[in-house]
Amino acid sequence: MRPALLFLSTTLAVAAAGQQPWSLEQCLQRAQERNLDLRNAGLEADLADRAHEQAYWSFLPNLNGAATHGYNWGKTIDQYTNTFATDRVRTNNFYLSSDVALFQGLRKQHTLKQTALDQHAAEKGLEAARNDVSIAVVRAFLDLAGLNEQVVAAETQAQATKDQETTTQALYEAGRLARADLLDIQAQLAQDQYTVENLEIQADKARLTLAQLMFLGPEEIASFRIAAPSIGELAIAEPTATVPEVLAKVIASNPAYAQAELSLQSADRGIAVARSNALPSLSFNASLGTGYSGRNYEAVGAPVPNGQYLIGATQGGEAVYAPNYTQNTRVKSLSQQLNDNLNESVGFTLSVPIFNNMANKYTVDRARIQYEQAKTNLDKRHNALQVDVQNALTAQRGAYRQYISAKLAVDAAEESVRMANERYAQRAITVTDLNVAKARLQNSTSQLINAKYSYLMAEKALDILQGLPVAL
Repeated sequence: MRPALLFLSTTLAVAAAGQQPWSLEQCLQRAQERNLDLRNAGLEADLADRAHEQAYWSFLPNLNGAATHGYNWGKTIDQYTNTFATDRVRTNNFYLSSDVALFQGLRKQHTLKQTALDQHAAEKGLEAARNDVSIAVVRAFLDLAGLNEQVVAAETQAQATKDQETTTQALYEAGRLARADLLDIQAQLAQDQYTVENLEIQADKARLTLAQLMFLGPEEIASFRIAAPSIGELAIAEPTATVPEVLAKVIASNPAYAQAELSLQSADRGIAVARSNALPSLSFNASLGTGYSGRNYEAVGAPVPNGQYLIGATQGGEAVYAPNYTQNTRVKSLSQQLNDNLNESVGFTLSVPIFNNMANKYTVDRARIQYEQAKTNLDKRHNALQVDVQNALTAQRGAYRQYISAKLAVDAAEESVRMANERYAQRAITVTDLNVAKARLQNSTSQLINAKYSYLMAEKALDILQGLPVAL
């Protein structure tokens, strides 16, 4: 296939795929891919992972190198020849140094354990953020699916009323019905059409809410539709689980609670880290250095006689002279100076904190307060999960009872409408009586749909809280 045709077919395939209805799993995947809070939680997990790795590396000695190159003008003492210099002197210095902490009050060990807890907590935070996104998407998806089902039911009702209006119109024109009957059925048709329009508006708002949770663009929103599975008769039963039973499962698997627990353990390690600052520390250090000086000369060849110079006189006044020599010199080579000036050092440093303006005390106090805050946050998380479980179970039980009642009401209303249609055909009742029966059926159908999706929402919320997979 030619490139142009391949590109065109690919574009059409992508466009067609973009117009296909979205399943719940696809909605969840897109929302999790684009949610900014979830992305930040992932970055927090990456940072915690890097901090944990750094805590491992902190046990190894460090190694630092340095090199200098400079010139000096004016009077100074050359560090390598220990002589005065008044002209421009070039100097170079090279260093290698390393040190390692042998003992710091177990600070590094506590820090390593604390960063491991922080890393695990960040991972649980990512899972908790994913659960928050899932709950929001599932709720929006079920809201939209329920409204779509209500729209279909309302359209079916409106179509039935429209057919009835056509029949009534024909009977009126034939003179078999009064005009009041026609007006009543037309009023009912207008009310049914208003109900359809109102439900469609609510469905559009719900569709927009779900699309916003998925961070869809304007073009994607325009063609966005969901593919909700057909949810007919639900095999539902009244929940028998108690709050303590469900809460125990939630506590054991909920990532938000696990994150709070790990944060509490991390805060406890933070106290140990703070206390280690008040203990003595012992470190070992070593260094290697050398350098070069532009005034470091060496003799070249043998001394050359250069006359005499007066050094004194004898007791009889006779002058005494000594021979004078000159010596050619040159600056030592870089390699020779680096070898000659090489110096090495090793040492141990014991540091004992005696008084540091109460900094250690307040550091420990802050760590203890942070521990109490983490403990309070754990209790808050426990209470919040307990409230969520109570609300979900209460909603599920309530939705179950509503569903059973609404199902009975729908069955009764359907039979009532069937009989009302028969009686109306026999002119035993008026159009008003028929409309009342239809209104009861529409109201019961709406209540049944609401109860069905309320039950599903409560059920899925409990699944998410317990870490179970979400599917319809």
